[in-house]
Amino acid sequence: MNERVLVIGGTRGTGFQIVALLLKGGYRVRAMARDRDQAKRKLSAAVEVVGGDITKPDTLPDVIHDVDHIIFTAGVTKRPAGERLVIATVYDGVKNTLTAARVSGFAGRFLYMTAIGVTKSSLAATALNLVKRNTLHWRRRAEGEIRSSGFRYTIIRAGVLTNSPGGRRAIEVSQKDYPLAFGRRIGRADVAEAIVQTLMYPGTERATFEVVWARGERREGWNVLFGRVKPDA
Repeated sequence: MNERVLVIGGTRGTGFQIVALLLKGGYRVRAMARDRDQAKRKLSAAVEVVGGDITKPDTLPDVIHDVDHIIFTAGVTKRPAGERLVIATVYDGVKNTLTAARVSGFAGRFLYMTAIGVTKSSLAATALNLVKRNTLHWRRRAEGEIRSSGFRYTIIRAGVLTNSPGGRRAIEVSQKDYPLAFGRRIGRADVAEAIVQTLMYPGTERATFEVVWARGERREGWNVLFGRVKPDA
């Protein structure tokens, strides 16, 4: 591959698994972290760890310089979380990254991991928006910023995340604007695989889609799953 991929949010959760899969796939990986020393202890020695903070725009241009793709998985982990923190991370963090990408002359693809339910109301969405104040609203706003940025992008809306091992369930890739619901789950490992695989399929550019578990164990190939994806209107 030899492409350099910047992972924002790569020190934990799904982003951490994305970093491992990228390395396994032969990519050069750069991970941004607020605490560089702590991240170095946690991540593989093969990962280039750079200091940066999505809430501090001046730290970002050097982080983005000379990368081929950006994968953004950062989010608010604190529970409960006030709306000021949600906006700073989920919305302004994306805007700051896009602005820095323009300054840095970035010409690759911007992959954004978000959640199902950003366009549909549900009990689960209401509960999440109460715990993390209006997070789905601000994620939807962030999606809009990405679509209007002019960059080649892919927006991946993941179902309710679990820590189950990957590769044991069939996966559905759809554009049905699913509401957030516990029945639409998916393992972090499977989401990580979907995001890394997305880089290999140009047909997923300028598209938004959901990834959730499907019924059964038999998984269709990524070429089939991504072959159903249509560009955003």
